Amino acid sequence: MRIAVATVKGGLDDFVNQHFGRTPTFTIVDVENGEIKNVKIVLNPSASSPRGAGVQAAQFCINEGVEVVIAGQFGPNSAGVLQAAGIRMISAPATMTVREAVETFLRGELTQAVFSSEGGRSYGGGMGRGMGRGMGGRRGEGRGEW
Repeated sequence: MRIAVATVKGGLDDFVNQHFGRTPTFTIVDVENGEIKNVKIVLNPSASSPRGAGVQAAQFCINEGVEVVIAGQFGPNSAGVLQAAGIRMISAPATMTVREAVETFLRGELTQAVFSSEGGRSYGGGMGRGMGRGMGGRRGEGRGEW
């Protein structure tokens, strides 16, 4: 089983980062027969991306062959991509090291994911997206009308 953990510096002794999409590094842990066999620290290529960091980070994890991702929280876009790929999302507190998070998950004690709303902003839903509410104010800018 391959597990990616969101981290700041990386490694088994680093703590779980609370932000999946913009985490600076991922610590990728290979587990065989319930034991950690290999650890790899990789930079998150989307950490400083101006937009779409969560989706890009999710695609990166897919490309790495990850089956489980551990972070503090997951945004709605990254969660959708991970879920569509069949990757399990698990949340762990910021006080937990990578080693503790992986071992706790393997014992079945970490089972749920926490989803954020991207800093309180809500994307999509509501009006718009083709719902035709026409809130232009009848000024006709660019058409010579007033």
